[in-house]
Amino acid sequence: MDDESDVRVDEDPDRGAFVLRVDGVEAGHVSVRRRRGHETPGAIVLIHTEVDEAYGGRGLAGRLVQAVFDAARAEGVAVVPRCPYARRWLRTHREYLADVPPDDRRSLGLDAPTEEAS
Repeated sequence: MDDESDVRVDEDPDRGAFVLRVDGVEAGHVSVRRRRGHETPGAIVLIHTEVDEAYGGRGLAGRLVQAVFDAARAEGVAVVPRCPYARRWLRTHREYLADVPPDDRRSLGLDAPTEEAS
């Protein structure tokens, strides 16, 4: 992928996914489930991250997962990374750990955040 590529991530609620497109072509997706909160704002549960092999090795899976975290922050909801790739990504992007509810951090074996997200 060169610097001129147009990379976009958009939610497709009908598919239950955030979809990654490179130059208008679908290159991957993250399957998600919305957890509705009764007394809390709710959460986006990341189930599975997939990027087409033709687009591999370009950091696109990370961009896709980050886009989900950023969307959740914008909505004021938490993120629950059930997807193994998303959990690995989160270990190197600790600034997003505070977006995972404490009970989910514990059950998923994630470290406590070093500082709270703003």
